[in-house]
Amino acid sequence: MPPARTGPTRPPATARRSARRRTAGVAVALVLVALGLGGCTGSGAARAGVTADAATHLSVHVSAGQSDCGAGWHGGAAGTWRLDATNTSTGGMDVVVADAAAGMTKAREYLELESIGAGGAASGEVTLAPGSYRIVCVQADEEPVLGPVFHVTGTLPAGATATPGIVPITQADLVPAVKTYEVWVAAHLGTLARQVRTLDDDVARGDLAAARRDWLTAHSTYGTLGGAYDAFGDLGDAIDGLPTTGTTALADHDLTGFRRIEALLWAGRSASAVRPVTRALVADVASLRVAFRTAQVDPIDLGIRAHEILEDAVQVQLSGVADGASGTTLAEIRAGVAGTRAPLDALRPLLKARGVDLTDVDDALDRLERTLRGYDQDGRWTPRTDLTTTQRERLDAEVDTCVERLATVAALADPRRAL
Repeated sequence: MPPARTGPTRPPATARRSARRRTAGVAVALVLVALGLGGCTGSGAARAGVTADAATHLSVHVSAGQSDCGAGWHGGAAGTWRLDATNTSTGGMDVVVADAAAGMTKAREYLELESIGAGGAASGEVTLAPGSYRIVCVQADEEPVLGPVFHVTGTLPAGATATPGIVPITQADLVPAVKTYEVWVAAHLGTLARQVRTLDDDVARGDLAAARRDWLTAHSTYGTLGGAYDAFGDLGDAIDGLPTTGTTALADHDLTGFRRIEALLWAGRSASAVRPVTRALVADVASLRVAFRTAQVDPIDLGIRAHEILEDAVQVQLSGVADGASGTTLAEIRAGVAGTRAPLDALRPLLKARGVDLTDVDDALDRLERTLRGYDQDGRWTPRTDLTTTQRERLDAEVDTCVERLATVAALADPRRAL
């Protein structure tokens, strides 16, 4: 197996997850708005301090510590509240506005302020209908601290809509979805293994025209598997790594896998030059199948995978980094759409049970797929570099819309402890 290669610079997985939790999970109420659950008016970007139109604003400052969780909020009128929370503990703290009427294992969350550092503060807005609520303070590896129950009374101001609550998704909730996704990936790895053997057979008998066709088929299948952001580690680099920064796939003699084969096939190199690389690809895909049989997808990765595949398309395919001699960059993005739907579909029952409407997400993916299909003429793809400025801008916008909407899915699917 080749050593790790130097390609496009990306933040490590742990940093990406931490950043996503800070930016996409700061105010759960606003994430719910983005996915069509109603609630206070906003753009859908999960950030603190967004104002709900036509609502009366009430402010409250609460403490968030082990001994004074929720101190400062004694209830009040229905409407939009601005919550300012100060962490009085010595460690990081998440602060949640939760339903106090339900049992705590089924408590709905209405607002979540995440990762408030020791002595730090955070703010958010939530529109509360009449009912009973409490502040819950959550520290890593500690039992949640339940603040006192407070009551919201009266009626909502004209034009205001209550923020919908959602029961958090837990690690245990995600187990069936993870199993569904693992079965899907395993089946597609089997398909990929057959396709790369066909590609190798083409090259072995010297039929390079067939090899070019079958290369695209196999490469598209690999693109559905969610290999974005080094999900498959060194094997992923061996199968579909990019050339070392500053060189090309043809000039980089240490490059292996699909992109090296692409460079050789479209440069008109002989079958004898291509065959060692196709044989190595067959072996690497076989190794990936074996490794995946004993691997377990981390539940936290399921929602992240649904978001990162097309986020990777922005950084790698749309940027031109992945442009190769075959001119099939747009086929890679279309494969990424299929790869995005797999974890999304696995999560769908969980999200539907919580009232999350994925229509906007599905519509954005459908629109992007229709656009991409228009660039496929019986397997002959329009190169990305041949797109007009208008076409390029439309494609960029459609991918960006998908990425934005899928970020909310990743935030909601981020597993939490039940309160």
